[in-house]
Amino acid sequence: MEYIIVTFESTNFAIQAESVLKQLNLNVQIIPTPREITLSCGISILTQIENLKEIDELVKVGKIRIKEVYNYIKDDVKKLERLRP
Repeated sequence: MEYIIVTFESTNFAIQAESVLKQLNLNVQIIPTPREITLSCGISILTQIENLKEIDELVKVGKIRIKEVYNYIKDDVKKLERLRP
């Protein structure tokens, strides 16, 4: 399965983003930020890659503030690749 992991500068931004995304009925899950990504904020959002366009729009209009977006492929081996700085 292919997902994205969205990271944030603070826990507060992550919780705000979760709330906005859930109001739009997007399936999101708060997860501990993988250590391979960053140590700056302890939580991130995991969601389907199909939600990336909506997340980009929300960032553009200032509804949410994110740090980075990573492509996350979970098969036999977990792979991470940064999509957005």
